Amino acid sequence: MTTRMKREASTLLAGWFQRLGRSRFLRNVAVVTSGTAAAQAITIAFSPIITRLYGPDAFGNLGVFVAVVAVLSPVVTLAYGRAIVLPASDRDAEALLRLSLLVGIGVSISSAVIFGGLHRQIARVLGFNVAAQYLLLVPIVLLFSAPEEALSQWLIRKGQFRSVARVAVAQSAAVGAAKAGVGLFVATAPALFVLNAVGHALRAVLLWVGARSTLVGQRIRSTDIANRAKLSPLGTVAHTYRDFPMYRAPQALLNALSQHIPTLMLTAFFGPVPAGFYVLSTHVLTLPSALISESFGMVFRAHIAEAGHRGQRLRPLVLKVTVGLAAIGLLPFGVVIAFGPWLFGAVFGADWITAGEYARWLALWVYFMFVAVPCVEAIPLLGLQGQFLLFSVLLVAVRAGTLVFGALVLTSDVGAIAAFSVAGALLNIGLTTWVLLSSGGRLREDLRGESKE
Repeated sequence: MTTRMKREASTLLAGWFQRLGRSRFLRNVAVVTSGTAAAQAITIAFSPIITRLYGPDAFGNLGVFVAVVAVLSPVVTLAYGRAIVLPASDRDAEALLRLSLLVGIGVSISSAVIFGGLHRQIARVLGFNVAAQYLLLVPIVLLFSAPEEALSQWLIRKGQFRSVARVAVAQSAAVGAAKAGVGLFVATAPALFVLNAVGHALRAVLLWVGARSTLVGQRIRSTDIANRAKLSPLGTVAHTYRDFPMYRAPQALLNALSQHIPTLMLTAFFGPVPAGFYVLSTHVLTLPSALISESFGMVFRAHIAEAGHRGQRLRPLVLKVTVGLAAIGLLPFGVVIAFGPWLFGAVFGADWITAGEYARWLALWVYFMFVAVPCVEAIPLLGLQGQFLLFSVLLVAVRAGTLVFGALVLTSDVGAIAAFSVAGALLNIGLTTWVLLSSGGRLREDLRGESKE
C-alpha cells in the first residue's frame, strides 16, 4: 500500500469515527450498553459462587417459578406499556403509562385470586416439587412487573438511558450479593424464589425514582386545573393502541411460553436437574445477547419511531442494524458452540458440564434470536402485529413438538434440546426475512401525521 493510500485510508477511518461520535443513536446505545455490560459483569462474577452453592436441582425449581412469571408478565399490562414510546404526543404517552399501571393492578389481583385458590393444582401440573404455597409469590412479582415495564418504556421515550443503565447495575449487584450471602446459610430453591421477587420490587422502585422528575403528570399537577383537561382520556389511547392487547400481548405471552416451555417440559419428562442445566445455559447465553440486543432494542425502538414520524423509509435502518448484530454475535456464540462443555465445567464446576452441552445447541437458536431483535422492534410500527401473533402460535407449536420428539422418540434430554434449538434457529431466520421484506413502506397509518409537542 502506498503512502498516499495509507493517508487516504487513515482520513476515511478518522471521518468514520467522527460520524460515529456525532451519532445520537450510537451514543445512546453506548450508554445503555455500558450499563448492561456492568450489570452482566456483576452477574458473571457471582454466577460461579451461586452455582456451587445451590446446585442444578435448586436451579431447576427456580426455572419453573421464573417460567411461570415470565409467561404471565407480558400480559400484566396487556402490552400497553410497550406502546409508550410510540406516540408523538407526551400526553398520549402519559395516558398509556397510567393505563398500564391500572391494568397491571387489575391483572395482579386476578392472578392472586386464581393462585390463591388453585396453587396446589397448578403445582401438580407444572411438576413443581417444592411446597405449592411458594407459587403465591407469583402475583406479587406480577404486581411489580407492571411498573417495571411501563416506567422503563417511559424512560426510554424521554431519552433517560443513563437511568435505565444505573437501575440495571444496582439491581444486578443487589440480587447477586443477596443470592451469594443467603446461599451461605440457606441454599434452597425457596430462598431463590423470595430473592427473585425482591429483585423485581427493587427494580420497580429504582425505575420510579429515575422517572419521577420526567413524568408529564408531575408538571401538569403543578399547573392550573384547565391544563388537566389536556390529558388524553384513557379510553382514547386504549382504543388507538388496541392492537397491543389484541395482538402484541398474546404474541408476547406465546413467545415467552416458547422460550420457557423447555424448562417446564424437561421437568415433566426428566426431572428438575435437566431443567437446571437448561436454566443456567440459557442464562449464560443471554448475557452477550442482553448486552447488545437489549441495548440496541431500547434505543432502536425510540429511534425507529422517530424516523417513522419523519417519513423515512424503515427498511435501510432495520437492515443496517440487523447486519451489524449478525456480525457482532458471531464470535461469542461461536466460542460457546466450540468449547461449551469445557467452559461450563471450568467456570461453574463439574456438575454443570452437561449444561455446556446444552449451550452448544442453544447457541444456534439464541444467535438468530439475537439477530432478529431489530425486526421484532419494527413490527409494531409496521402494523404487522396480527401476522406476528400467528407466527408466535406456530413457534410455540413447533418448539413444543420438537421437545416431545426429543423426549419420546430420541429419549434424550440433549436430543430434545438439539431439536428445539435447530427449529428455533430456522424460525427466527424466517421471521427476520419476512420483516425485512415487509419494511419497505412507512410506519403504521394511525401514527402518521402526528407532531411532537
